[in-house]
Amino acid sequence: MTRAWAIFRQTYRYPEIKFSDIGRKCFAWALRQAWIEARAAAQLAALSATAKVDRIKVLETTIARADYIESGAQWKATTTACRDEIRRLRG
Repeated sequence: MTRAWAIFRQTYRYPEIKFSDIGRKCFAWALRQAWIEARAAAQLAALSATAKVDRIKVLETTIARADYIESGAQWKATTTACRDEIRRLRG
């Protein structure tokens, strides 16, 4: 619940804008995002060290092969997503 409020404050500038103006649906979205983050953290914690190393190798290979992607936007999205996942696995 704490993370949901943090997401809500960050996304919708909650103290500056009244809750009644923002609405419950926006808070519900923030709560869903917090659950998504919690599930991802639990899945990451459940991985063994060898599984993490193997996944990092796959991601690094994907980044190396991303040079063959013709679309600049797709290349950037692919490399950014892979680097973010590598950072989470190492952290």
